[in-house]
Amino acid sequence: MDYITTANVLLWLLLAVGFFLVFLSHWLVAASLFPDYVRECAGQYQRPVAVTLIGLLALVLPSALGAALLNALPAALKWIGLLFIFIPVMGGLLGTAGLARRIGHGLPAPGDRAQPWKQVLRGGTALALTFLLPVFGQLLAIPLILSSGLGASLFTWSARRRAQRVQQATLPLSPALAPGPTAP
Repeated sequence: MDYITTANVLLWLLLAVGFFLVFLSHWLVAASLFPDYVRECAGQYQRPVAVTLIGLLALVLPSALGAALLNALPAALKWIGLLFIFIPVMGGLLGTAGLARRIGHGLPAPGDRAQPWKQVLRGGTALALTFLLPVFGQLLAIPLILSSGLGASLFTWSARRRAQRVQQATLPLSPALAPGPTAP
């Protein structure tokens, strides 16, 4: 029987604090490196159910394939399976920075215009604290929030691609590329 010792308490406490800090730092880094993308991801949370369902589908399928590849491939090729797991999780972390920003937007402070990262800090702190709830926080909230982040990333990426295609279609041809008179 395991006894409650100081070492066990410290282990779980430091693991929880570590998870909290890892998520929060990912969201702050994403907001500082890709501020426009994170702002657009925050806008995707106007339809949270669709974002979460698409993200769940996009997270579960590659992760299952990655886990199968980890078991099936030889040791030298296991990195392929890890990529199938790692890339959707990173997309989810990037998208959840938008969720943290949206939550932080609902918790306004006077200096938000000059320092928009503080919205992500406040919202990310509130969001990461939801992960501390035993069982529900770790087994349900983290996967659902990562899934919604991946969905927000996918919707944002898709909207950017559509806007880029529309912009390219409406650009006038430069005189050098415009068709000239044809020679007989």
